[in-house]
Amino acid sequence: MPKVSRVLGLHLSPNKKGTSRVLLDKFANGVVEAGSEFTLLSISDYPNLSGCVACGACSKTGQCRITDDMEVFYQAFDENVKIVVASSLFFYDVPAQGKAVIDRSQAYWSRRYVLGQNQTGKEGAKGFLLAVGATKGKDLFTPVSLSVKYFFDALAFPKKFGTLFFKSLEGPADISEEQFLQTRAAGFEFGSPF
Repeated sequence: MPKVSRVLGLHLSPNKKGTSRVLLDKFANGVVEAGSEFTLLSISDYPNLSGCVACGACSKTGQCRITDDMEVFYQAFDENVKIVVASSLFFYDVPAQGKAVIDRSQAYWSRRYVLGQNQTGKEGAKGFLLAVGATKGKDLFTPVSLSVKYFFDALAFPKKFGTLFFKSLEGPADISEEQFLQTRAAGFEFGSPF
């Protein structure tokens, strides 16, 4: 019997009914069709989430000193080896609330690169970035790709990850049937057991 894969859907946009959330749901359908489990973790459900205050505590202990909703995210990151990050873009990157989650992952970075822990990475770890923007800029997805690349690296995931990007989507009504099919297919491939 094949091993069941678990996929964490990390939605970093505050809009519960926005374009990236609609597409993430379609991605999740593909994951489940592939025989894997899918868990959604959305920043919109966690209003008590502070940004990093650059206190430096995590470089000494490997732990963030702030106690808030980020604890839920830390637990999810520790329990999953496949993560799809989904977000609509604000000024070419994830919205502030989502960036707080990435920034607070400095604790993982400190463990790896300051304290020398978790050097080998997670076995079977795999990441994916699903991002959408309303504009058509040539470099629209460069900043978010870099943010997510180093977020994954902090979590001991590979710096190379799958991507699916869509431009010129003002809202869910702009998503084409072809884009829905692409997203579902990407979820199926990502969710296939390793």
